[in-house]
Amino acid sequence: MKKLKVDTLFFIIFITLLGLVNIFNSNKPTISNLENRALKTMPQFSISNFSTGSFQRDFEEYYSDTFILRDNLVKASRSINKLMAFLGPDITIVKAIEDVQLPPNTSENEQEAESPTSEPTGTNMPPNPVTGTSQTEVNNATVTPSPTPEPEKDYGDGPNVGYWMVVDGKAVQLFKFNKESFEYYAQVLNKYSEKLGDDVKIYSMIPPTNGEFMQLKKYKGITDSQNDALGFLKTKLNDSILTVDVFDALNKHKDEYIYFRTDHHWTALGAYYAYSEFMSSKGDTPLSLDKYEKIELGDFLGSSYTKTLDKSLEENPDNIVAYKPLTNHEFTTYKGNEGTVADIIDLKYADDITKKYLTFISSGGATWSKVKTDIKNGKKVMVVKDSFGNMLVPFLVPHYEEIYVVDSRFYNKSLTGKNIVEFVKDNGINEVIFCIYMEDVNWHKFMSGVENML
Repeated sequence: MKKLKVDTLFFIIFITLLGLVNIFNSNKPTISNLENRALKTMPQFSISNFSTGSFQRDFEEYYSDTFILRDNLVKASRSINKLMAFLGPDITIVKAIEDVQLPPNTSENEQEAESPTSEPTGTNMPPNPVTGTSQTEVNNATVTPSPTPEPEKDYGDGPNVGYWMVVDGKAVQLFKFNKESFEYYAQVLNKYSEKLGDDVKIYSMIPPTNGEFMQLKKYKGITDSQNDALGFLKTKLNDSILTVDVFDALNKHKDEYIYFRTDHHWTALGAYYAYSEFMSSKGDTPLSLDKYEKIELGDFLGSSYTKTLDKSLEENPDNIVAYKPLTNHEFTTYKGNEGTVADIIDLKYADDITKKYLTFISSGGATWSKVKTDIKNGKKVMVVKDSFGNMLVPFLVPHYEEIYVVDSRFYNKSLTGKNIVEFVKDNGINEVIFCIYMEDVNWHKFMSGVENML
């Protein structure tokens, strides 16, 4: 009993000291090398934020994101999870179709007949695409049930999002259609359309995940049809909102290198085809790829690898390529209203094999960013994005006088002093593109951040 008390006291002292070290650590990281993403920044305190509880939630996320030795702890946790995969039936390594455990008492025919437009689960978190149960994290492509109906933390394409199957050295992100979330996406965009008025044209541009373009019949029933989900969404959006058919544009090139193997993003080539479809949809002519400077960045191990640490991905790295606009331009990132000139293709990230996606628009983690060109055509566009938009923005540069870039995870009304409607009107912006990939559309909390910018 005495030994137990000593151990407990030691544990309390250790945790307290670790917490104090973390609080007084002035060298907080801003980027996770392991997870290849920008980390949560210190929230701005205000009486209104504190009274609504948003400051407390944001501070908790900031504290968790910047905890001392966080990357080391995450990596150790994943190693332990991998070892535990052999210890019980509740943990499964998903690396091939044979490893996916289908629900009990469900026949193959029932799986294929299951409608992707079934009723929502009643939570904000997408259900597991295999078992139908919710979960907070899939590490090493494992499936574990969630203890709570809503995740404690989510940044859309962050560490707790996605269900993965690794097949033939390629990670595939699975999709489970959440009807409620797609209806919410439509509601949010419809609100923007109403508040911005007829003078601002709104475009909905949703990149699918790479799982939509897998042509193997044996995977049917494991992942829902994203194209069907997009068809459902079209019926919910106001007629004034133009849907850019990214799915069809990419499907025409599905045999090309349009998605990474070790990362959940599209490649620059995939983003180019989406850009071309966008320009064509508005009656403009896209530029050919040879009108951009091609920059080879070499081997790349991306988010799918850092989430799963799968050896077959490590042995099969991607090759990452950037296309830099030749149009004269100045790219500025802003913290609040304080600007810093940056590079739209930022090569300071090019030497780290897991950070190379951050090359695009200098990681995209600013409060907001702006591209100013020498094209005097009066065209001004805002791109409301997640990280998929990072590869899209450089292709737009030759067509606009000004491009404004906003990510709801980092935009802060307290720092800028205005909501997005005020921002758009004050800057004379006449187009707004919502470039948000499928899983973030399907994730209620991400879209609530987009709504909160209104």
